[in-house]
Amino acid sequence: MARIPFSQVLKNASIDPRKEYDRLFFMFSKKPITDSRETFTLREVCAQNFVNIPFRGTCISLEDFDESYNCHFTENPSNFDIDYLVTFCEYSYNLVYLSRGYAFNYLSSDVNQAIRLYITQIENVIEKICYMPNDKENITDFVPKNQVAISVSEIVDPNLSYKILEYNHHSMKGDIRQKRDVVLTLADQLEPQRAKLKQINSTMESDLFFLFNNLNLRHNNADPNGKNYVSFVAAMKEEEIEQWYDDIYQMCLLAFLELDQIDRKSRVAQLKTDIQNQ
Repeated sequence: MARIPFSQVLKNASIDPRKEYDRLFFMFSKKPITDSRETFTLREVCAQNFVNIPFRGTCISLEDFDESYNCHFTENPSNFDIDYLVTFCEYSYNLVYLSRGYAFNYLSSDVNQAIRLYITQIENVIEKICYMPNDKENITDFVPKNQVAISVSEIVDPNLSYKILEYNHHSMKGDIRQKRDVVLTLADQLEPQRAKLKQINSTMESDLFFLFNNLNLRHNNADPNGKNYVSFVAAMKEEEIEQWYDDIYQMCLLAFLELDQIDRKSRVAQLKTDIQNQ
């Protein structure tokens, strides 16, 4: 399977990481905020509060910190990728978040409003790109919600990529219809590769397609008048069905990774042969 970059997966879903970065960079470094006495940017507010930043170490200014830890973010970065965006989010989020108390005590309500807006903006961006906050020792970093899902999103049909990521969004919780639609789409993608999957993992192939056919996905297993009626499944509560869909989703991800391993496995076999015959 051809692998596509995660950033391209997001672009295919009308989420442009570069545009999100441009917005955040402007809000943090360039957008003027008027106080009763002077005009600030959020970066300048953080610089004024830098002495109170707990992770500053021995650095004496924000400029010193940037130089010491190579935190150089530019308006038009030449080597931009998803990691650049996430790193900038971590950098600016922590500085701004920890400057709230300073702004509240010494600056105008406009500055405080700008801080709240910026924090919300970063949280929205992080949510959109399927990352989540990870708090440790008063520092927040952002990690993928499901690294397996991201890996699979890079090797499947681009039209399917974001659906795989979207399944983990909190808005999908409890929405059995949407989850069913995603799982069915995954089933359709796996169907043409069923024989390959059976060759490399027959148990997974057997279990997956049994579940596709007997859990009210491909067939109506809940209609007592239908030929595919399964009384045990028809009696399940919605919470049970949703949990099974979640399990099937995870199994589908593993199946895609198993299939992606086929070419790699042959290359490993060739490498073994070459080393043994040297």
